[in-house]
Amino acid sequence: MELFANNIAFLFGVLGAGLGLGAMVSPKWAAKLVRMQADPAKPEGYAEFRATFGGVFFFLHLAFLIAASVGQGVVGAAAVLSFGWGGAAVGRILSLMLDGPQVRTRHNFVSIGIELTAAAAFALPVLSYVANPPA
Repeated sequence: MELFANNIAFLFGVLGAGLGLGAMVSPKWAAKLVRMQADPAKPEGYAEFRATFGGVFFFLHLAFLIAASVGQGVVGAAAVLSFGWGGAAVGRILSLMLDGPQVRTRHNFVSIGIELTAAAAFALPVLSYVANPPA
């Protein structure tokens, strides 16, 4: 179970790092992906896409991948990412409940599914550890 859990989480770590790297390289792509745009009158908006959707995403997932690769801290790193992805889903669900029917779009429902799946994938190593703690 532990190997399966770690492999699934590792796969999602690669996907998350890939999303972050893509956002750092192409902030316009990231903007399109998240349905936002930088204000042309404020060019630092692209730096914000590179920093938050790119750098934070890439380096958090990279830290998990390193922890998983060396076998140290993988459970803690997985817990952090599980809570992060789960928090994104909770925020989006709150938006569906509080921001009116105009936000009840296919994009938001698909995004909730992706966020909950990623949260569950990163929770697998944590649950595996809890079920089978080291002796």
